[in-house]
Amino acid sequence: MNLRPGCLALALALSPVVAPALAQAATPPTPTAWGALTLKLTRASMTDNSMPTAKLTLSNGSRTIFTVTDFDIGVRLVQLRPGGMPELVVSTFSGGAHCCLTAHIFTQDTGSVQNIGILDAGNYGFLPVDFNKDGTSELLVGLDSLAYYDYSYADSPGLNAVIGWDGIRLVDRTRAYAYVPAQAAARELKDLQDRMVNYPELENLKPRISGYYGNMILAGKGAEAERVLATALAKSPPAKAWFTANRTGLISALYGEPDRRLKIVNSLVYPVPVPDQEF
Repeated sequence: MNLRPGCLALALALSPVVAPALAQAATPPTPTAWGALTLKLTRASMTDNSMPTAKLTLSNGSRTIFTVTDFDIGVRLVQLRPGGMPELVVSTFSGGAHCCLTAHIFTQDTGSVQNIGILDAGNYGFLPVDFNKDGTSELLVGLDSLAYYDYSYADSPGLNAVIGWDGIRLVDRTRAYAYVPAQAAARELKDLQDRMVNYPELENLKPRISGYYGNMILAGKGAEAERVLATALAKSPPAKAWFTANRTGLISALYGEPDRRLKIVNSLVYPVPVPDQEF
């Protein structure tokens, strides 16, 4: 199963800037080695009593370094840190709906296998893209932060962000590539303007207002977006009133994005087990 291209369809559609990256989206053959270490990916078929599962084992000779088990798994090697070996990116899919894509990212550049990021990629996934052509890829991430905000999931806007290496860790680098969400915002604004003419009902406008405003916030251009919306929504009092009432909620939904989707955990098994909690 190819996790990334299919789940990135919405994010890619919202960002014309990444159209050249589509050529990079073809999944390469699953690697069987990462330097001197061995990668083994197996898949079990679905039976009457179980769902299909996939398992990745990273080993050094007879010693298992870690295992990853989930509904489905994708594996690729991507240069995310400058110099050294490419990083190992293990994508897992839990089989859930509207959620559940996770990237487990590892490096050997520290002298041993270390986790440098577990990315909650939500429903839209991610795509490695070398935006600045320096030989090191960033991760284009499709955020579903506004899914179900005040509309159906099918009409929810997708937001684009960029995660990259800052010298010591993977962090939000969207402002460094502000044109990525800005171009997604431009597409949303055009769609909003078209709908105001052809489908002016409020239910048709809310998702596009949200997509434009949200992407502009991620681009660091929220104030500009508010000026544009003040003019654009003047022709639709219901839409203007909705944006006024929901401005704070839209801003709040984007606090900490996409940094809050990242964590680092060294473990023998992934996904990392969650301890039972007593209530």
